[in-house]
Amino acid sequence: MSTPSQQPDPTPAPMQDGITAWVTCPGKSGAVMAVVAGAIVYDVADPLRPRLVCRSANTVIHLLDGNAIAYTAVVAGHVVILRRDLTSRVESRIAQLRLEPHPYYYGGVGWTWDGSLEVYSTSAAPRADGRSLVSMHLLSNGNDHVLYTIDAGPGGLEGRWGPRGILAFSPDRAYLAISDFPFYVYGENVRIFSVADQQQKFVIKGTSTGGTWIANDRFVWASGSLMQWTPSAGAALLRSEYWYGVTGSSDGAWLAGTFFTRLGADSYDNTKPQGLVVAVGGGRTFQTTGLVSSPGFVTPTVVWYAQEAPSANGGLAGDTWPTGVIRAFDIASGSDQTVNFRAGEAPNDELPLLCCAPRG
Repeated sequence: MSTPSQQPDPTPAPMQDGITAWVTCPGKSGAVMAVVAGAIVYDVADPLRPRLVCRSANTVIHLLDGNAIAYTAVVAGHVVILRRDLTSRVESRIAQLRLEPHPYYYGGVGWTWDGSLEVYSTSAAPRADGRSLVSMHLLSNGNDHVLYTIDAGPGGLEGRWGPRGILAFSPDRAYLAISDFPFYVYGENVRIFSVADQQQKFVIKGTSTGGTWIANDRFVWASGSLMQWTPSAGAALLRSEYWYGVTGSSDGAWLAGTFFTRLGADSYDNTKPQGLVVAVGGGRTFQTTGLVSSPGFVTPTVVWYAQEAPSANGGLAGDTWPTGVIRAFDIASGSDQTVNFRAGEAPNDELPLLCCAPRG
């Protein structure tokens, strides 16, 4: 584990296309905080009346403890992890990462807050056919390992309900779950590696739309149906509904995701997306009413989600689109209510943001 070095407030540098990571924290830390969509920190002591703590763009925020956050930025031409104290507002540099500061770099990198683990990719020079070899690296305690290499090509077309990448360390940092999609738009494999020996423990072909660790040795991902993997039992079907994305509560007791009507073995209707909340151990299941997208837990028993309405645009954007209203479903009480944000503090008040599922 590295020790943060106290430095003057670092100044993120503009990248070649002018994108700069920024974080502003107008509010004080709270007793119960949640990161929404990887970009906004709220005090959710009252999940129906949250208070804005921090807002960001062009980065991913992690909560460190009750009084600090970590995020990445480009400083002096390098991607670094910064720690910001929410009381003193003092920033310190935790670690420097290996990946290159390309535009949107933060969308395809995984890291632990102390910088001891990092996943990133490198690309060889393109061949005459436009394809190139892309290698996935795991940096572990200063040692760089190539996990695997894929032959990636150019192009691709991505819609709103297209594949979504997986890049997640298990809570105890023993395993890494990774999909090919963040590094190649046609990549279809989901893989799990052991961090200790960098060996691939599992691989399965199939397009994924997200995944989450619900225990140190239990990974769940959405690939049409909801699947799970454990070291002892391997892969198995967990839920047969058609899931788009999945996220878990912090205590590992609940899962939530967007739910499509299944039309056949490999077909579905995404014109009326709904929300689904299920107990990991089986039994209780909740389905939200109305059109829903991107559910995410803000407490172990409260899920925020975006209310949707029919869209006139259609096409790649989908037949529905968020209305800007965020709702909270309380598992304990079964209530489903509108979240009341203070003026200027709603997720979309400054920048477009698809609330509320985790990112990064």
